[in-house]
Amino acid sequence: MARAARRTWSFPKSARLLRRSEFLRLRWAEGMADGPLAASWAPRAPAATRPGMAPATARVGLVVSSKVGGAVQRNRVKRRLREAIRHELHRLPALDVVLVARSSAAAATTDEFRAWMRRLVARVARQEMTP
Repeated sequence: MARAARRTWSFPKSARLLRRSEFLRLRWAEGMADGPLAASWAPRAPAATRPGMAPATARVGLVVSSKVGGAVQRNRVKRRLREAIRHELHRLPALDVVLVARSSAAAATTDEFRAWMRRLVARVARQEMTP
């Protein structure tokens, strides 16, 4: 039972953007910047799935540059972001999303990142409803 619950809150490799080309594809895609994060997203192409990956899964990539701080701060921000993504990933539709941490992300908490992710989900849902 505990194992199944753990799997529910995971951030599997199939839900991550891993290749440089995947990040670059989203460079000029739809986006938003608000508070500690900026995001670019595009709908998932059904043909872009890798073996063993469900086509309706959202994939997320993280970018935390040296503008955020030293290595310790950058890694702390990435851990907090991954935790927020674990809890909010199930809300995202089939998208590829790149999250870029801004310099103010060093002071943000996991709860603030989760709230930001919920705003992103709401914005994407509004845009999907607009023709």
